[in-house]
Amino acid sequence: MKTTEKQKLSNNPLYFSNSKTEALEEALRIFIEAFDEYASKNELTEEQISSFKQLIIDSYVEKRAVYFIESKLYNFNDYINKSFHFALKHSFSNEDKESITKLFYYNNKHRLISNEQY
Repeated sequence: MKTTEKQKLSNNPLYFSNSKTEALEEALRIFIEAFDEYASKNELTEEQISSFKQLIIDSYVEKRAVYFIESKLYNFNDYINKSFHFALKHSFSNEDKESITKLFYYNNKHRLISNEQY
């Protein structure tokens, strides 16, 4: 089974992108530029500059990982919320329980498959 280029990119955390990660990248770029100006004005040493930049990059990578995990877990969270909603709000006869289970299975089948890693 061959995957398309889009699937490869959406399942790869290095290439993952959404509105949050785009805003995060823009914030990183602006922050690095502001820090470079600050470093040149205050004559920081190369060691200080590299250690501060490493802290900035570490924070960026951590936040990007959080956004990636949030996007992958969103579909599972939605499925669980719907399941609890039906379980707690509705009382079904035995025949209805079986049809609701099939409905949840078919509605979320493509979401579960889309979260597999290739």
